[in-house]
Order: sequence, then structure tokens, then C-alpha cells
Amino acid sequence: MISRQFALGAILFSFIVGAAGVFFFISQRLERCAAPPLVNPNILPNANFAAAGAVSGLPDGWSRGAGGVELRGPAIDGQGFDLDGDGRGLQLIGIANYAQTPPVGVQPGATYCFTVAALTDSLLRSPTRVRLVFEWYDERGEVREQMATPWQLVALWTPERPPQGWAVIGGHARAPETARTLRVRIEPSSDDRIYLDMPRLQRGGHTFPAAQAPEPALPLAIAPWPEGYRAAVAFTFDWETAMGGLVHSRSVDDPHANEDPILRGMRMRTGVETSMAIFARYNVRATYYATGYNFLMGNREQRRFMGDPVFSWASAANGWRSDRWVNRPWFSDDPYGTVATDPAWYFGDQIEPLLAAGHEIQSHTFSHLYGGYADVATWRADLEAWNAVAAERGVGSARSLAFPWSSSAGMSDANWDVIEQAGIRSVTRLSDYGPYNLFPTDERGLIRDPQCRWLPGREGRIIACPDFYLTPARAELAIAQIERAVATGGMIDIWAHTEEVTSAAQQAAWEDVVSYTVERGDVWVAPLSEIAEWQIALKMLNITQIAELAATPERGSSVAQRYRLHNQSPYPLAGLMIDLPSNTADVAINRDIVPREQWRSGGWLRIDLAAGQIVEVTLWPTRSSSR
Repeated sequence: MISRQFALGAILFSFIVGAAGVFFFISQRLERCAAPPLVNPNILPNANFAAAGAVSGLPDGWSRGAGGVELRGPAIDGQGFDLDGDGRGLQLIGIANYAQTPPVGVQPGATYCFTVAALTDSLLRSPTRVRLVFEWYDERGEVREQMATPWQLVALWTPERPPQGWAVIGGHARAPETARTLRVRIEPSSDDRIYLDMPRLQRGGHTFPAAQAPEPALPLAIAPWPEGYRAAVAFTFDWETAMGGLVHSRSVDDPHANEDPILRGMRMRTGVETSMAIFARYNVRATYYATGYNFLMGNREQRRFMGDPVFSWASAANGWRSDRWVNRPWFSDDPYGTVATDPAWYFGDQIEPLLAAGHEIQSHTFSHLYGGYADVATWRADLEAWNAVAAERGVGSARSLAFPWSSSAGMSDANWDVIEQAGIRSVTRLSDYGPYNLFPTDERGLIRDPQCRWLPGREGRIIACPDFYLTPARAELAIAQIERAVATGGMIDIWAHTEEVTSAAQQAAWEDVVSYTVERGDVWVAPLSEIAEWQIALKMLNITQIAELAATPERGSSVAQRYRLHNQSPYPLAGLMIDLPSNTADVAINRDIVPREQWRSGGWLRIDLAAGQIVEVTLWPTRSSSR
């Protein structure tokens, strides 16, 4: 017979085991940022989007970077998706956009996790990605620190292949000691439409990716540009034959859309000559963004490019003057002539003079397509065709791309994949429309922060650079934009179409801006790809401080500081300038002493770093009077 004492012990043991099991179960749920049964630890206000906010279509407490973030779903407008059955989901559109949670009070030092369900019904049937950015605010409501998760894949919905479920996007981060409030931003890597639902913020969640703070500032002060220049300016042109855009012109975004494409093609030719003459007077190298027919000496053999495509998106509904191109092959107006018989259609004879003058030729796409409407196959065919005809004229594969019609709005993540795979490392002429605009302007139309920046989701691989459209009426603004670039240590791409440098007023405007920039003496003027590649290399420069050197007999008791510089990029950093501390007495590169006359006068140490190269820099301070 079982004793009462044994029975009580068994019951107690079972209770302890059960309690431990429940505790373990709850802990596991919390670590997965999920709610245990009968408990809801979600501390996010308005997590179900039920309370309407002051901004139409936006839930109370939630905020956004621009339009394109709004409530959708069966209960809202009969469109879109929701996951939890309440008929509401939050739509997010635009690579420059974000959706941001309401503020939540936090405890310094505690770990918080955030999850949200995500689904895309991309018009181009492209999977896409998002990341989470934890923004920590202090007691004054100022952002003290930002931490970002890796980019995470969103589930793709298509009618023929719906996914089994939504993707769960998650991350966790530890609240800094100064943090009093947290808001989480959801940022996309493309313009694919994304639906968000069931957001959750709670304590714990270590099983999700950790959000990381940005890399700390470099331990040495580095000049932003080679040779100590204070800013960089690229002078660039969109350069198109009659086939390369002019015969396909849209009534939107093209002030000359109604003009004869042949006359415009001839102006494009003339503009190459007039712009080159201006640049020659100031020893400037520029960038000419060319379409595919620019490389041709003619097409007597009636070559077919890109599979002789028809672009059904080139419709009146999308901004074209008519529906002529909806069913008509894009290259069907080719006269199948030569440079001699049809000079407005083929510019192959201008390639050699441009290269001989030191200018670079980069891609304006082969077909002058509309970037946000084209699908992956079209982008791939276009980039391959451009590189093929460029090679026939001795021009290397494109490294930089200027979007026709600034048509980056609508670009899918898969489109960006193809561009990256083709070797494009810098892009410009991006959309200036709200949700897609990576470079906002002020009330005067000036780029607020004229700096190249990583394309979202392509960090370390593609850099986007801001541009300023130069016309005679905007010449003074162009100079003001350059001044802002100098003030911020940034860059700006000053551009127009070559056809616009044929009038006296336009030539005068370019002469004024070019002469002003060059005569300043503190601005680096270079082709855009060189400027972009410098920025890529500088952003990837790694500087680590090595343990201090002990005193040496020949240098007394001075204690040196050693730094290892590693150029992790595929591009050289020629003329890298290090701002030396004012108390520097001696400098060595890889243990070789640098003569003082090479750095003493200006306090700058110049180094050339090849791609992938590592060097060590040693600095000895001035001896104190006590020694």
C-alpha cells in the first residue's frame, strides 16, 4: 500500500515537473516572439490597425515616409489581403518609403523583439525583401541609436501559385541605457507592393535575427574625396539617337516629345560636339550615357536586337502620346541605313572622339526602356545587348546606369538583381516621386543631402547618386547645389540631354557652371563611375587600431599608435588623405618612416591603397616636456 507521504511527494514532484514544463513552454514561446495561451504580451499599441489616425488611410499612431503606406483589405476597399481575418492589412510601396510603428515605452537594458507578417503580390511577380530598423529615443524624444536587421524574404503571392502562408519578418535588439521609447520601421528593398499584418512587439525573441547598430566611426579622420577635395561633381549627359528614345518619346517627362525625332537626333549629335568643346577648355572628363544605337555605324544587315521586342506597356495610359507602340516592334522604325545616310539614327562615328578626349560612355539602356514597367527578361536582354554593341566599338561593359525618363519607380527586386548581375555598380536619374525618391529636395528644389548612398538591399554592391537637371533658368541653382555639396562633403551629378547644349543660352549655362566648379579648385570633377567607385571603396574601407607600440630607445618613451587600413573594395583608393593629429611627431607606413616634409605642412598623410590592399600606419606623438 502506498504511503500518504509517498503520494504527497509524487504529487509535489508532478507539480514541479508540470510547472517546469509550463515555464519552459512559455519561455520558448516568448523567445519566438509568440504569445503563450491565454496571455498576450504584445505591447504594441493599435497592433490590429483598428483605430483610425489623423492621416487618412493610416492607422492611429503609425507613420510613414511618404504616400503608399495605407490600410487595404477586404474590409477597407475590397482589395488586397489580410492574415488574421479582420479584413485589414497595411500596404507598403516604395523603395524610399517605410511604415513605422507607434512609440512604445521601454526599459533600458531589456531585450525586445518585433515580428510582422509580410506578403507581396508584385505586379512583376518578383519576390522582395524587407528589414526592420529599431529606433531608440531618449527622454527628450530624440533618436539616440538605430539598429537594423538583415534583409528578409517576403512571401510571394501569384494567382497560379499562392504561398502556403505569409512570411514572418522578425528581429530583436537590446535597449540602450539612454533609451526610453522605441519605434520600429519596416523598410523595403524595392518598389514591389507589400502587405503587412499582425505586428507584435514584446520582450525576448532571441531566436530572431539580432538588429545591429551601424559601423562605428573610423578611428582616423579621412577626407571624403581624393587629394583632399571637399566635394565631387560629375558632368553627365543622356545621349540618344532617334531610335534611342526620341522616336518613342512620352508626353510625360519629355519637354520635346512633340518634336521631330530626326531633328532631335541631329541636335543630339551636335550637342556632343558643343559639350566636348566646353569640357576641353577646362580639361574636364564627363560621362555620356548612351543608348544602344549610339554604337552602330549603321544597320544595313537589318540586325534584330533583344528579340525584336514589343513593349505593350508603352501606351497612352502610361504617358505615351498614343498607343502606337502597344503592338508595334520597338525597333521597327530603323531605316536600315548608315551613319552617312541616316546620321540621326546611328552615332557610331562619335564613339572614338569621345574616348580619345578622355570621356566615359555608360549605359542609358539599349532600348531606352521604362525601367519600372520592364520585366526581368527584358532587362536582361537589354543589358546584354548594350554590352555586346559597346564591345564592338571598344567600350567596356557598363558599370553605371542612368534610367531613361528617371523611370526607376516600380522597379522590382528581381529587376535590381539582373542589373547587379550585369555588373552595374552605380545608378543615377532615379525617380523623384515621393515613395521612390531616395534624394528628397528642399523648397528651392535642391537635394537636401547630396551624397551617394547604398541602394536599399544592395549595400556594398550598388550605389545610387543624386542628380541635378541643368537648364539656363536653373544655372544659379546648380551653383547653389554644388555649394551644398561642398558644405556637406558630398557629390552631385549635373546633367542634361546633349540636344539641349545646342542653344546659345544652354551653352552659356554649361560654360558658367563648369567654369565655376573648376575654378573653385576644391572640387573633384570626374566621370560619374569614378566618383561612385571612390565612394564604394571609401564606404568599405576598414580601419582598425592595433595595440600600442612600446617605447623604443631611438624614440625615447613615446608610445605610438598603430592602425591597419584595409581597402576591402574592388576599386583603388588613390590619394586617400588622412588628417593627422596635431601632436604627431613621426609617421610610418608599413614601418617605413615618411619624410616630414611630405605631411608636416598641411597635416595630411597621403596614401595610395590598391583594391584589396592592407597597410599599417604608425603615428608617434610629440614628446612631452616632462621627458
